Amino acid sequence: YPYEISGGQKQRVSITRALITDPEILLADEPTGALDSRSSEDVLNLFTRINSSGQTILMVTHSMKAASYASRVLFIKDGRLFHQIYKGDRSNSELYEDISRTLTLMSRKGEPA
Repeated sequence: YPYEISGGQKQRVSITRALITDPEILLADEPTGALDSRSSEDVLNLFTRINSSGQTILMVTHSMKAASYASRVLFIKDGRLFHQIYKGDRSNSELYEDISRTLTLMSRKGEPA
């Protein structure tokens, strides 16, 4: 029963239920929020695989690690698009660094480079 499983288990079940219908676009709001680091990594790797096969995923997250798995990262500040980064052929760790620099710039109320 749902009340017998953990928050992380509920989150993984929700992701599975969303994927089973093969939607045109998968909306993922903080998909790794209630997961431990191993389960988060599994979900992000799964998202990478299904995205590379043509599945569109729109993920909203505050996690720099989760965002570093994306092919495109949009930064929203005060309800407006502040900046965007395309991953291209960079690694997750390189994109993570770019995300970190952009968030630092946003916190200083600067304009994107």
